Amino acid sequence: MQRRALAFQFANLMSYAQHNEWFSFLVDALHREAPPGFQRPSLAQLLQCDRAAWTRLASSLSTIRQRADGTYPLGEALLDLRADPNIVLYLSPVAKPISVASESISWRAQPYGSQKGSERGTEKGKTKGKGKGKSSAPSMPAELRGKWYKNAQGEPLCFGYNTAAGCQHSKTIKDGKRCPKGWHLCCEPRCQGPHPLSKHGKSGH
Repeated sequence: MQRRALAFQFANLMSYAQHNEWFSFLVDALHREAPPGFQRPSLAQLLQCDRAAWTRLASSLSTIRQRADGTYPLGEALLDLRADPNIVLYLSPVAKPISVASESISWRAQPYGSQKGSERGTEKGKTKGKGKGKSSAPSMPAELRGKWYKNAQGEPLCFGYNTAAGCQHSKTIKDGKRCPKGWHLCCEPRCQGPHPLSKHGKSGH
């Protein structure tokens, strides 16, 4: 930058002081405090800003010769670019990169998955470090193994309602409603209709 300033001075295109003002404008941006969550402009941004400024001057100035009164139109135009938003934009603080730990989540991790799926998905993540083979999934009757134990909202299904023994509240709780044990919905995967498992797939269900 200093060599360029001297070259412009000897060519009578710009004063050394004018070029130094432009250089100080660029350097100040590197040391300006950035807002929270942002980082200061980089050296690459400084060079891009300088390049953009000279490109603008090349297309906007009709003459760069020193005036008769000794002033320099090129130097004045360069310093005017310090207030040009299209040029200053290059020196704007940039947001700091955010590192996000990505996790692979399978469909089994959904709250309405089967017991087997929950053990491999969500429940496996919840019980990690608490002992091998343990799961927070409820103990299901043998005839319901592999079936769903939660609805789409993560609320429990009534096991008794879906077994051959039936739910003791079936006389007072209608299909599709909830008893103290859970919802009276089919526990067949991807069904959850208002009927017990024994009627799944039958006419009307």
